[in-house]
Amino acid sequence: MLVTFARGAKAGGIELQVASISSAADSRDEMLPALRSVGIEPQFLGIPRLLSARAIPRLAKAIRASGCDLVHAHLEYAATLATPAAALVGRPTVCTFHHVPQELPWRDDLRERLAVAVSSFSKQTIFVSKASRDEFARRYRGARRSTSVVPNGIDLDAFSPDPATFPPEFGIDAAERVVVVPAALRPMKGHDTLLRAWPGVLAAEPAARLVFAGSGSEEASLRALAATLGLGDAVVFAGFREDMPRLLRAADLVVLPTETEALPTALIEAAASGRAAVASNVGGVPEVLVDGVTGILVEPRDVEGLSAAIQGLLSDEVRLREMGEAARAHALKHFGVDVWVQALRRVYENAIGPRRR
Repeated sequence: MLVTFARGAKAGGIELQVASISSAADSRDEMLPALRSVGIEPQFLGIPRLLSARAIPRLAKAIRASGCDLVHAHLEYAATLATPAAALVGRPTVCTFHHVPQELPWRDDLRERLAVAVSSFSKQTIFVSKASRDEFARRYRGARRSTSVVPNGIDLDAFSPDPATFPPEFGIDAAERVVVVPAALRPMKGHDTLLRAWPGVLAAEPAARLVFAGSGSEEASLRALAATLGLGDAVVFAGFREDMPRLLRAADLVVLPTETEALPTALIEAAASGRAAVASNVGGVPEVLVDGVTGILVEPRDVEGLSAAIQGLLSDEVRLREMGEAARAHALKHFGVDVWVQALRRVYENAIGPRRR
C-alpha cells in the first residue's frame, strides 16, 4: 500500500516519509527493496512493546526531526502511539483502520479498544470502506470522532486486460477454463468453501482448473481437503506470487470466497485486469464488485450458491466478457492512485489547517 501511495504522492504534491515502530530485524525483508525502489528509506524506531515507557518519547522525537506537517498512522499500534506523540510536538494526526472489526480474544480486543479511543483525539479517522466505518461505529458507540471513507487505490498501469498465459510449470492448457483465487491461505478467506463447491463446477466444466495464488497457514489443511474431495490436478496451489498481473490476465474468472473483508484489493486488481469476479457479499466487497454488472455476489459459506455462480459465468462467454469490461471501467473511475492521493490530500489539508498550509 505504501509503495503504491509513494508512486502517486509526488505528483499529488505530497512528500512522504515512512517510520516503522518495529525494529529493522522485525521487518518484512521483501518490502524493503519495494520501498527503496520508489525512493523511500524507512526509519525503524525499535519500539519493543505498546506500553513501553520509551515508546511515545521516541516516536515524538522522530516526528519532530522529520519536519513533517502531519502524521498519518496506519493500524492499531501506530494509531495508539502516534496521536499522543504527535501532539507533544505540535503536529496533527490522522489515523486509518484497514479492517472490519471482529470478535477478538480479550488482549487483542483491549488493544483495539485502546486504539479506537486514542484515535478519537486525532484530527480524522479514516476507514477504507463504508462497511468498515459502519461496523466500527456500531461496535464502539462511545468513540466520538471525525471520520471519512477513503478507499485505497492501486497502480492501474500495472494491470491490463490483454490476454496472457499461465507459467508453464502450472501445466495448464490454453483451452482449459481457469478460475484464479488471489488471496493468502489464511482462516476466514473461504478457500475451504470453494473447494467444496468445486466438484459441482467440474460436473458442468470437466476441464476447469482452480488456481490458489497465495500462501499461508491453511495450506496443509486445504491440500488435505482437496485430496479428500478427489480433486487431483483440478486444483493448483501456486504459492506466493510476484506475477499476479500475469495470472489475473490469464484467468477466465476471479473468485474471492472470503468471510470478512474491509476492502478487497485483489478484486480491484482483477477488475483493472478486465476480469469479472464471483465474491462473498461481506464487508466492503459490494463497494468494489457491482452485483450483476461487474460480477456476482454470493453469501459467505454458501457452497451451492458459489458453485452455481461460477458455473453460470464460465458457461456464458458473452456475459463474462461484458462483466470484465464493466469491471475495468469501474476500477479506472474509482480506484486509481491519483483518485486516492487527491482524496487523502483533502483530508491532510483539513487536518493541517490554513496556518501551516
